[in-house]
Amino acid sequence: MKRKYFLFRKEDLSLLSSSSSDTGQGLSVFGVSADLMSYVTAIKGGVTLYFNNATPYEESNLTNGESFEKTSVTVNCDEGKEVDLVESIMNFLSSDSSPSILKFDAVAQTSDLKEVRTSLDVGASLKTHPVNRITGDVSFQSDNGFTADTGNKVNDIDFLSTENKPVVDFEFETGTYDSGSPFNLTALANSGTGGAVYDIDISDSIGNVTKVDSGSSVGLSKTSGAFLSTSSLEMENTLTINGDYTLYIVFNVDQYEAVGPTYGSINGETIGFSVTEHTPGASSSTSNVGLIGVRHQGKTASPATQSTANTDVGTVAYKWPSVNSTSPSYQQCYVFVIRRDASNNIYAYNHEGDAVAIIESPDLNQSIVTTLSDLGTLPGDTTGSLVIDQIGGAGDMAKSTFAGNMARFGVVSRDVGDSVSRNLAKQLFNLYKF
Repeated sequence: MKRKYFLFRKEDLSLLSSSSSDTGQGLSVFGVSADLMSYVTAIKGGVTLYFNNATPYEESNLTNGESFEKTSVTVNCDEGKEVDLVESIMNFLSSDSSPSILKFDAVAQTSDLKEVRTSLDVGASLKTHPVNRITGDVSFQSDNGFTADTGNKVNDIDFLSTENKPVVDFEFETGTYDSGSPFNLTALANSGTGGAVYDIDISDSIGNVTKVDSGSSVGLSKTSGAFLSTSSLEMENTLTINGDYTLYIVFNVDQYEAVGPTYGSINGETIGFSVTEHTPGASSSTSNVGLIGVRHQGKTASPATQSTANTDVGTVAYKWPSVNSTSPSYQQCYVFVIRRDASNNIYAYNHEGDAVAIIESPDLNQSIVTTLSDLGTLPGDTTGSLVIDQIGGAGDMAKSTFAGNMARFGVVSRDVGDSVSRNLAKQLFNLYKF
């Protein structure tokens, strides 16, 4: 019998496309030999195919209670046609006269089988990590006794490896505040690997950051620091990262506050992660759509920005801030993870672990573009060093500084990658949401 194959296309290829995925996010195209199919099951409105030995790892040393789940693909079909679709797949596998490739294409909305719905949807999961068979959660255990591995945890967040631990991590719950109202921040230590070198220097900071207790009014489960548009914190020393990096932030804003820059350098050249303001008092339907925006040291042109409200290059549409409490999309606890890869592409993830924005690096192979970049005058440039002196502002840009309640801010001096970034965003949200 001739060799046969399955070809599944979920989405167009993009910078987010991955060769494997525990959740299915980023797995755009998947081709596999039909010989590896172990079984197929039916669910209402679809079928799920399972495959043996279709993971990136040939073997793994698993701990007690762990297993690698089989690679699986779910294809939708008309309700009532599930068994027919299973039968058609089996006929494809058993017939010498059937084509060599059975294709399910959710982009072109085509399939070789009549039972597949016109609005074809494909979901694939190709595992890179084992799961705990009891909880069903992705497992990162390090021993056979299920002893919790805390070595990679910083302030209750598991960064999964030593290399991914942050050099800077500020949790405002751990800050020291004075005893009299309005309870101003008097000290904030760095919990990251950089230690006291990057502690907050209150004496050089601008204005006051005040204590905000956790609760439903702010939607945060931990203490946060309230920034005014006239306040920012300064670190004891400058943090400089020349290459790839990852940063994260947890905060709250309301209808009277702005979402301006949350970090930056003293001279205002480095600025991020948001470079626009929310319109005070505006409803979610009329407010400015939040932009992801970054600029690095040595750059003076317009920052590189991207709206999160579209689905460009495979991203998920996400409008923020949504400060109207009557809106279905109303949100209080905001989480963003921002990463820059080795090619200077910028990625942003929200609280659900969705990639909501990609800012592609400009093509610096062109001599004129290279010249503009070197001069710092190329709009939208993603290159340059990440330089952070200030939290809650950038330089003397008082009009555009962050105004809101910040619960957590941190920086990892490497690109932790797509999968870890999604995981980190979800962990942060689950920890800080009220």
